[in-house]
Amino acid sequence: MYSKLKFLPFLLIALSAIIGFSCSSKDDNDPVVVDTSIIVEISDVNQKIEDLDNLTLSALEDLGLSSRKSNIAYGDYCSSVVIIKDQEIKTISIDFGNGCVSPNGVNRKGKILIKYSGALLVPGANIETTFEGYEVNGYKIEGTRTITNTKLDIFANSITLAVKIENGKVTFPDGGFVTINTTEERIVTLTSTGYEGSITGTASGNSKDGKAFTSTIIDPLEITQSCIESGVYNPTSGQIEFTYIGIKMTLDYGTGACDKDATITYPGGVKNITFD
Repeated sequence: MYSKLKFLPFLLIALSAIIGFSCSSKDDNDPVVVDTSIIVEISDVNQKIEDLDNLTLSALEDLGLSSRKSNIAYGDYCSSVVIIKDQEIKTISIDFGNGCVSPNGVNRKGKILIKYSGALLVPGANIETTFEGYEVNGYKIEGTRTITNTKLDIFANSITLAVKIENGKVTFPDGGFVTINTTEERIVTLTSTGYEGSITGTASGNSKDGKAFTSTIIDPLEITQSCIESGVYNPTSGQIEFTYIGIKMTLDYGTGACDKDATITYPGGVKNITFD
């Protein structure tokens, strides 16, 4: 009897090892399931922000105008947009009314409100953008976006911009919303064909499910005016690393093509996606 009892612990250990090995083997064979929805959500948000920046820069091209109301179509504006510029108090109101469709097929409504301290090319100049019922393709944009010129390089024909989003909120057409705060540095180079931008920085906030995320640009995002004005708001290259629900994932925009394709890499897998 003693001999049998003495042998029992060894038997239990052996059985535990077998059971543990069996469970481990089963888990290893199961497909990895990772929630990559946050990447699509934030990419949607970033597309709307690039569209916003392009509209803002287009409006600022004519800062020499005195206060007036006009129906003019800079960039991808629809023909009915009303732009009110007041040089004295340094404000611009871009009013899309109840909605209009741009040449690139973008439906915008509401107002973009801009305050500026001076021409953006002057070091120290800043631009603050807020919104009044502003929507783009059914996405409602809220919060404050601030752009500050921190450096002018006349030899490289470039400016360095500190860019922030504070209390950002984007409500999707289905009623769900994402909150976001960002801190970025953008080096914008002016060329004969428009501007090109290189972006680094970080972001944080909550997904539509209310779960926290953080992201860091680990390879600078490259954008071009020509690509954005063609209706493609994705960077042409660069990588963002996301941390979401304790998992790290990387979004790779490719190597320079002006397209809507990207690749998500996550523990145990790779997914190719095409943005709207």
